Amino acid sequence: MSLSEIARAMDLSRSSVFRLVYTLRHMEFIKEGEQKNTYTLGAQVLNLGFAYLNNQPITTIARPLLAQLRDVTGVSTHLSVLEGHYVLYLGSHQARSGFVSNMVTGTRVEAYTTAIGWCLLSGKSDAELAAFCKGLDMPPITKHTPTSFQALKAWVDQMRTDGFIVSRGFREPGGSSIAVPVWDEAGKVVACVNLSGPDSGFDFDRVEEVYVPEIKATALQISRELGYAGPG
Repeated sequence: MSLSEIARAMDLSRSSVFRLVYTLRHMEFIKEGEQKNTYTLGAQVLNLGFAYLNNQPITTIARPLLAQLRDVTGVSTHLSVLEGHYVLYLGSHQARSGFVSNMVTGTRVEAYTTAIGWCLLSGKSDAELAAFCKGLDMPPITKHTPTSFQALKAWVDQMRTDGFIVSRGFREPGGSSIAVPVWDEAGKVVACVNLSGPDSGFDFDRVEEVYVPEIKATALQISRELGYAGPG
C-alpha cells in the first residue's frame, strides 16, 4: 500500500502515517514494496504471531507432551485450536524420520475440510454446528469433504461416538492423521492433539494398539493439566 492508501484506511493524516511508517520500517515490521513508494509487511510481523502462539498456556503445557508422543509413535505431532472457521496449528513436533508433516506452527486450514476440524467441532451442539455452517461456502477438496451441514454433522457425530477420528486421504491424497480432542476444566473441547504425515510414515497395523491409545493418553494428560476432571 502507498502512504495515501494507508492514511485513508486508518483515517489519519499523511504526515502521521509517514512517521508511523518511518518507525515501523526501522523496526522491520514493514518494508518497501515491489512497486515504487509502496510498503508491505516485514519479517518481524511473523515474530509477533509466533510470540502469541508460544505464550498460550496450553502451548506451554502441551509442548513436552507432544515431543514425547512424537518420540513414542515416530510420527509428527500437533496441537490445534478452532479459530473461527479455521483450524490453527499452535504447535508442531516433526517426526525425526524423513516422513514429516507439511502442517507447521501457524498453519491455518478450513475446519470443515479436515478431520482435525471435525475433532474440534465435536464440542459444539448441533445448533452451534448448524450456525457454524450457515452461509459457509463448502466446496469439496476431496471426495471425503462434507459439503453440507448434514454431511459435516455425520463426521462430527462419528467423532463424538468413537472419541477419535482416523483420516486417510480425507484432505490430501497420500496423507493420514489421527485426532483426539482436549478438554478444559468446564469439559469443553478447546484443542485437538493429532498425529499426521504421509502414509509412508505410518504403520497402519499399529493404529488401534499403539497410535490411538498413545494419542488419547497425551490428550487426556493435557486436559488434566487444564483442570479437566472428567473420565479418561
